[in-house]
Amino acid sequence: MSCVENPLSPCAMTGACAVLSGFKGLAVVVHGSSGCYYYPKALLKTPLYSTFLLESEIVLGTVDRLKEVVSGLEKTGKPVAVVNTCVPALTGEDLSKAFAAVTLPSGTEASGAVFVDAPGYIGDAAAGAAAAYKALDIRINPEIRGVNIDGVLSLDLFARGNLHEAERLLSLMHIPAAVRFASDTYAHLMSGVAPFTVSVNPSWDAGVGTYLGSFLFPELKKTAEALEKQFPGAVFDVFYEELSRADEQMFYYADKYLRKYAPPRAAVTSGRGYCEFADKMLRRYFGSDAALQLPREEITDYTVICEKLQEYKPDLLLGSSFEAAAVREIPCAFVGMTHPDRSRISMSASAVSGIEGGISFMERCINALIDVKKGM
Repeated sequence: MSCVENPLSPCAMTGACAVLSGFKGLAVVVHGSSGCYYYPKALLKTPLYSTFLLESEIVLGTVDRLKEVVSGLEKTGKPVAVVNTCVPALTGEDLSKAFAAVTLPSGTEASGAVFVDAPGYIGDAAAGAAAAYKALDIRINPEIRGVNIDGVLSLDLFARGNLHEAERLLSLMHIPAAVRFASDTYAHLMSGVAPFTVSVNPSWDAGVGTYLGSFLFPELKKTAEALEKQFPGAVFDVFYEELSRADEQMFYYADKYLRKYAPPRAAVTSGRGYCEFADKMLRRYFGSDAALQLPREEITDYTVICEKLQEYKPDLLLGSSFEAAAVREIPCAFVGMTHPDRSRISMSASAVSGIEGGISFMERCINALIDVKKGM
């Protein structure tokens, strides 16, 4: 990992917390200072605990404090997950003494807690999410019929809406939804996951099970064809009819826009999955040139992004409020695609994935572009 002047992505610790706290029934402890607790707590809005380490504990050792917090939570009957942060990780303490031992079916003893060493310096949120999934040691149960839904993470503005839309589409196909990564119960996760997986946002995939494709609109037909091969008893007629109607509807309203205005010159900054999705949608329905893609997995420095946006001068920007601030002197339509989006209050379960997500995306783009044109 290289250092950046103005990093945009949350750190690895936050990514690990996003994964673990997405599974209800798992008590997640941030082993660090108050700042390392309050940041993910405010961003994720999920239940978290912390050891709230003080300077004296850093100097004299943090094991006793961690053991006190973990043992207290274990008395509630909940399994515990601990996420290590920068300062205790740098001291190199052996934290294994803080966790009560459990006997595995093999007869060997192991820690009763899930421990994720995800200090911020190992990478961004994606690195922490990957470390958390690895620590969970997820097992596939070939007897489970259905498909896992991946890419559902609270760091995504559209996670809840994407999940609802994926469940709706699977229901249309008569295919059971299995485990949702990471928006499920811990008990359900530990009972085993299905052999097959689809994703609503490939930027946050757990990488568990045989991947059958993405539920982002440009990939839906190919993903449905892969599902047909694995679930021959499923029903796809209603799904394909709805997909066709949505395609026609988006062409109709994009054409109405193009009768008055030129195709938008777009820039998109988000996870790579959403960047590619937005580019394909804009090229298909508006006939736009390829969008300027600034995926956060690759370009993490805000200063660099500002320079590229000011040079490109988009008339449609898809990203966060940070990028919107960078082009505030350019007449530019803005659509929120990633954290933070301070342009609007968002309480409903809005989707980007699925059929309704594709329609919603185009609706927001067209309305934002028209609003800017009216104000010019």
